[in-house]
Amino acid sequence: MSLLSAFNTQLVNLFDELCQTFPDDKEIKMATEAVKGARKINPRLVLDLFIDHVYQDCSTAIKERNAPLFRQIAQHKISNQFNEMISALAIFDKYWDTMGQKNQDVIWQYLKVLCVLCEKARST
Repeated sequence: MSLLSAFNTQLVNLFDELCQTFPDDKEIKMATEAVKGARKINPRLVLDLFIDHVYQDCSTAIKERNAPLFRQIAQHKISNQFNEMISALAIFDKYWDTMGQKNQDVIWQYLKVLCVLCEKARST
């Protein structure tokens, strides 16, 4: 499996997990379908979107598991733009405070793995 494929698989897994955790959230469902569709058409675009809208601004917050900083960045992005990645960021604004520690840990782990895969895949 290529690094780009591994990255896209992990991202889809994260979105699927979010859909299962928040089954009534239509924005997450729509974003999941958009990411799956984009992955089929242009998997590199999905990586580029992640780099532009998550990795560049949030990688430090992710590595440090700094929810307040991540949330601040997410809120700024949510108010200024929209794309599929923004829906994933929105969970920090909508659900983080009510989410259990286990779910928070799972999301941090996904984000950490996505950052590592992103770093490796963008250099290939």
